[in-house]
Amino acid sequence: MEKIFIAEYNYDKSWIIGKLADDTVRYLTQMGYSCRVGQLEDYKEEEIVYHLNYHLAKPILGAKHNSVFYTHSVNLNYEIDLERTKGMFDSYICMSPEDAQFLIELGFNPAKVYGRTLPIRNAYVKPLTVGIFSACYNYYTVKNEDWIVEYCRQNPNAKYIDWVFVGTGWDKITPDLEKMDCSFEWHNISRKMPYEYRFQQEKLNSLNFYIYMGMDGGAMGTYDAYAMDIPLCVTFDGFHKSIPDIDYTFDDKQSFFNQIDKILDKHLRRIGFFNTHTPENYAKWILSVWQGSSPEPLYDEDKRCLSFTSVAEKKRSQYYILSFKGVLRAISKMLLAKKVAKYTPREK
Repeated sequence: MEKIFIAEYNYDKSWIIGKLADDTVRYLTQMGYSCRVGQLEDYKEEEIVYHLNYHLAKPILGAKHNSVFYTHSVNLNYEIDLERTKGMFDSYICMSPEDAQFLIELGFNPAKVYGRTLPIRNAYVKPLTVGIFSACYNYYTVKNEDWIVEYCRQNPNAKYIDWVFVGTGWDKITPDLEKMDCSFEWHNISRKMPYEYRFQQEKLNSLNFYIYMGMDGGAMGTYDAYAMDIPLCVTFDGFHKSIPDIDYTFDDKQSFFNQIDKILDKHLRRIGFFNTHTPENYAKWILSVWQGSSPEPLYDEDKRCLSFTSVAEKKRSQYYILSFKGVLRAISKMLLAKKVAKYTPREK
């Protein structure tokens, strides 16, 4: 196995680059690779060298593969620093696919430019809470509560939903949900309880969606949810029709299923994003780049801009003129560059 050296160039260890370096070392070590971080003078003939500061980076002649990390450009000097590295490295790792597209537009070899979304720092995704605030009656099904049971029975992904019931009578369906191992909260709150309405308002504020399935003219709770900017999924019925910008509407069982599918699919995509963009998967991806495989192509979305004809045009539109502090940082950068002057760049 190749040994890996990460050249840090005195980066701020509390910044995202420091966290990326620590994660890369941890996961590659777990995979059985020798991987460590240090200054250029700490290099010990490792086959792969990953340079974390494109402003100062120069390839190490003895390494089999020199890779450099590109974050962003905020002014013309940054872009000049970036252009200086053209053709010098075996691979250019960019902070996103769009940044990879920027390098390609600048004339970098597309075969050596790679971009991947930064890994997430948060491993917790808030559960999808869908609430209905209403009494449920034993003698008829005007609330269409049986739709929830049938939906959960048909869709195994319903396990990702936390149903929140506030009101009496929901034990009519909660035993069925429990048998299917579906999540729910039932607050069997009496209207005689002091501050009962305030309790409902605070529970309402914790929801991702407010639903109402009855076609009996509308639910006053819909007004409360709309006032608190809680997304609505309610029947297209009665006074609901007067509420502007309702997020999801339905008027029978199948259209209710279709709308809950849309809500659930969006949540599943969110979970999938966090499951995919883990630090461990990022470390595996960057290793595949260094070992010569082609991890992922750039997609049209990576190249697209809303108001500009190219990524380069967009980024340059945000460049700022150097301030006094910026000049001091540029001087500091020049001084740091002297520390790496003994390493001669090699053409690639």
